[in-house]
Amino acid sequence: MIFLQDKHGLSLTEVTFLDFAFWMSIVLTEVPTGAVADTLGRKLSQFIGLALSAVSILLFALAPTYPLLLVGNSLWAIAITFVSGADMAFFYDTLRELGREDEYPKLRGQLSAVALTSMGVSSALGGLVAEYDIVLPFIISAGIMVVASLLVLSLKEPPREPDAETGEALSYLGTLQTAVRAIRNHPGLRYALLYSSILPLMGMAIRIIFIQPHAVAIGIPLAGLGFLVFGLRGVQVVGAANAGRVEKRLGEWNLVRLAPLVTFIGLLAIGVFDSMLGIVIFGLSGFITAVSGPLLERIILRQSPGSVRATILSFASLIATLLIAVLEPGLGLIADSYSLTTAFKVMAVGHIAVLALVVFLWGRVWNSKQAETPSQA
Repeated sequence: MIFLQDKHGLSLTEVTFLDFAFWMSIVLTEVPTGAVADTLGRKLSQFIGLALSAVSILLFALAPTYPLLLVGNSLWAIAITFVSGADMAFFYDTLRELGREDEYPKLRGQLSAVALTSMGVSSALGGLVAEYDIVLPFIISAGIMVVASLLVLSLKEPPREPDAETGEALSYLGTLQTAVRAIRNHPGLRYALLYSSILPLMGMAIRIIFIQPHAVAIGIPLAGLGFLVFGLRGVQVVGAANAGRVEKRLGEWNLVRLAPLVTFIGLLAIGVFDSMLGIVIFGLSGFITAVSGPLLERIILRQSPGSVRATILSFASLIATLLIAVLEPGLGLIADSYSLTTAFKVMAVGHIAVLALVVFLWGRVWNSKQAETPSQA
């Protein structure tokens, strides 16, 4: 945000419309690239995504004009879709091969804690580097993506499950058809996908787009932004690391019902308290989504046919991306026309209203066979 505002002089509305192209690129490619992962291999899909990330981040950093920013940002989005879904399907199948899939929430939480810690440290360092040269963090990130693309080639890919009906590997078109059929035939899976897409949505929008200008507006210096993000990531790390414990204490359904309320409190606080207090309370939304994420992924994965797990996870990302692509420009207009805090309040109220409806509908099928047994579609 600060890079786009300082280097290119873009308004919040212009930035959110730039991001609209980013999100729509994900919408158009998320499911097709998920099917690539299920058909050609999840390791190959991740390699393509990481290599393309390096190219697109570099283009974004060095683009002299708005159209080239648009191209770089859109390519970056496409790169993300090659990794999204493929990574967690790869991880789940590895645990399944080891006979440890029941440990998914615990181990996924630990994996998230490591990833979030890495992002928090890099955010703090990135803020310091940006103080020296605001373009340099992007160049360093592109180099890291090159290293990551080479590292992923060293992974051993677990064998993918054949189609439950034919016993054979699915074609690309067959993969898409099987995933759509599974979602259509199992309401529990549909609601799990919808809920998991919406729960982190508004908090993610604030952390990615709006937290930086809000922090600057309340007096936090540029060099401090990285440490602010580090702190918010730290709260997520605590949540992710304790995902298994929280789930065991509360139970699946109780956690599903509690998470929207905690998220609402965090979103409302950052709109009501125009100070660091609001940001601190906002951290609750990151905590609860980090706790819930592994649980929701396991619910989705255990109901998904093994041959199309990456594709079905891509549907969750597709829903979230489509929603944020539609909502973000409107939120940017509200922020520019009124204030960021007004936009935060609108986000909080809309968020809890939609999730309350989803939880109500999901609750009607929670105890049914469709909600609890693995899909054989």
